[in-house]
Amino acid sequence: MKKGNVKEWSPAKKWNPFNSYKLLAQVYRWRLIEEGKKIPQPALVTVDPINLCNLKCSWCNANYILKENQGMISRASLLKLADFLSEWNGSSKWDKGVDAICIAGGGEPLMNPHVGEFIEKCVGNGVEVGIVTNGTLIDKFIEPLSKITLVGVSIDAGTRETFTELKKVDLFERTIGNIKQLVDYSRENKTRLSLKRQGYGVSYKYLLHPKNIPEIYEAAKIAKQMGCKNFHMRPVGIPWSDIKNESKKEFYSFDERAMEEFAKQTKMARELEDENFGVFGVTHKFDNSFNPANLFKHCYAVFMTGVFMPGSDGNEDNVNFGLCCDRRGDKGLLLEENVTDLSKVSESWGSKKHWGIFRNLSIKSCPRCTYQPHNQIFEHVIKDDSMTYKFI
Repeated sequence: MKKGNVKEWSPAKKWNPFNSYKLLAQVYRWRLIEEGKKIPQPALVTVDPINLCNLKCSWCNANYILKENQGMISRASLLKLADFLSEWNGSSKWDKGVDAICIAGGGEPLMNPHVGEFIEKCVGNGVEVGIVTNGTLIDKFIEPLSKITLVGVSIDAGTRETFTELKKVDLFERTIGNIKQLVDYSRENKTRLSLKRQGYGVSYKYLLHPKNIPEIYEAAKIAKQMGCKNFHMRPVGIPWSDIKNESKKEFYSFDERAMEEFAKQTKMARELEDENFGVFGVTHKFDNSFNPANLFKHCYAVFMTGVFMPGSDGNEDNVNFGLCCDRRGDKGLLLEENVTDLSKVSESWGSKKHWGIFRNLSIKSCPRCTYQPHNQIFEHVIKDDSMTYKFI
C-alpha cells in the first residue's frame, strides 16, 4: 500500500498545526516581498541556543554543524535577542516584531542553561514560543516550558529497545517521565500549554524510519496515555551535507513492505483519536515512497523565516543568522556571521546580499524542504494568482 492511500489526518482534524494551508494567512504579508524595497520581517524565526547534543541519533540532520561549530549563545545575547525579536521592524505596512519563535537545534536546545530565562523574556514581550526537544532535560525547565504554546518532543520510538538502538543512549523511560511531568504540571496550573486547542500542548514527534514503523501504534498509545495532544509523524530525510553521498541513501529509503506497515500502523493509531488527541502523518512534502518532493523553482522562503544560532568564532556573545533550518552550517546561506549588534540583521534583511543569496541558491542541493509549501504558495498563489485568492 502506497502512502497515497493513507490520509495525513482524519477529516475532523483538518484544521491542525501541521496543515500547511495555514500559510495562506501570510499571503498579504508575503505580497510585500519585492526586490529593492523594505520587506516584512519574518513572522517566525528559529533560535538554536546551542550546537551540542546528548544523543547520537542515527539520522541526525545536524551532524555537520555539531562537528564544525560546537558552541552556544550566552545568557546576555539570548536576552538581547528576545528584545530584538519583539522590536524588529520590517516593512512599514506591517506591525513590528516577529509573531513567534521556534527554539530548536543545532543539537538539544535545553542543554543551554539559559533557555528558561530566554523563554520567560520572549513570553513577557508578547512573542509566542514553541520548542522542539529530545525531552531528556525537560524536568529542568518545567515552569517556563508550561508557559509556551507548544512543545514537540522527538522520541521516534515506542519501546526502550528501539529508542536505545536509534539514539545510542538508554533514556526512553526518563524522557517519557519528563513528558508526563510537564503535562501534569501544565494541567494542574492551567498554563498556556494546557489550553484545549489542537495546536497547543505537547506533541509526541516521530521521525519515520523502517526500523521504527512497526511501533507507531505502540508509541501513539503511550502518547495518549501521557496526555499528549498530538502524535506527529514525518519521514526521516537525508541531511543536506550528505545529499551527494550515494552510500547513505539506502539508510533513508522505504521499500514497499515498509510502506504497507506504515499504512497498517497508522490505521490502528487513528482508532485512538478523540477530541483531545490526534494522529498526524505529515507527508505532503514527499512523494509516494517518502522521497523529497521539492516542487518549486526558487526558494522564496529565505525572505519568510531565518535561524539565529551560535557564532562560528567561539565567542558566545556573537550569533550567526542563517536563512534555512534544513541547511544549518551552510555558509552560503548565512546572511550575517559573528554579530553582537543585532541591528545588522534587520539592516541586511531584504538587502542586495540577501537577494544575491536567493539568486545563487540551487534547489538541487537541498534535502527534504521544510518550507516547500511556502515556496509553492509564493509561486502559485502570489506570483501567478492561480487560486484567484481574492475571490473567497
